[in-house]
Parts: sequence; structure tokens; C-alpha cells
Amino acid sequence: MCWCCQVSQIPRRIALEDETATTFTVSQIPPSCNGDESLLTFCGPYMGNIHPNPTSDCCKAATSVFDKAMATGQGIRDLCNCLRVAGPVLRFQKEKMLSLPDVCRIKLSFSMELCIEG
Repeated sequence: MCWCCQVSQIPRRIALEDETATTFTVSQIPPSCNGDESLLTFCGPYMGNIHPNPTSDCCKAATSVFDKAMATGQGIRDLCNCLRVAGPVLRFQKEKMLSLPDVCRIKLSFSMELCIEG
């Protein structure tokens, strides 16, 4: 089974400070994050500043989520809303969120800074 098919089977856990993990419920995820859970899960340790670099799984998930978002204008709006709402709740670092596309070598059709800051 390909890694992307396994994403729906991953537990909804995000690594936070001190390398502890917290489980979040579907009700805690903004509705616009529907389908973006793999980005939050696999890239949480990087965006939360626990790991200095994203893992290959993070970059694979980020590529998939960003590509899906860029397919439609609404997809970009939903992803940006997801990151703006979920980022502070999950204690993601703005600098890490902004750098994720570059460090994963993802070419975006939109400004990540405008996406995060609104």
C-alpha cells in the first residue's frame, strides 16, 4: 500500500514541546483542515520546533497537501485557514511554517507569508 493510502489510517497525534504528544479530536481540527491531517501529523515535530529538519514523511505529506490545495483556489483558502487556526493551537512556529515549502522543495503558486498571516 502506498504511503498516501496509509495516511487515513494514521493516528491523529501531534508532537508538541518536550517531545510529548497530544491526541486531538476531530472537533478540535478546523473544518478546513479536513484532508490536511497528514501535514499536521507528519510535519508537527518540525513546525513545532521539536526537530530541526522535516522528515521525508513530512515532505511527502506536505507535497501532497500543497498540491491538492493548489488545484483550486478554495483549496488554497482552506489550507491557509487551517494553518492560521491550527498553528497557534498546536504551538507551531511561524518561521518553521513559512520555511516548510522551501526546505521540502515545494514550488507554491501562492505566498506562504500571506497564507499564514492572512
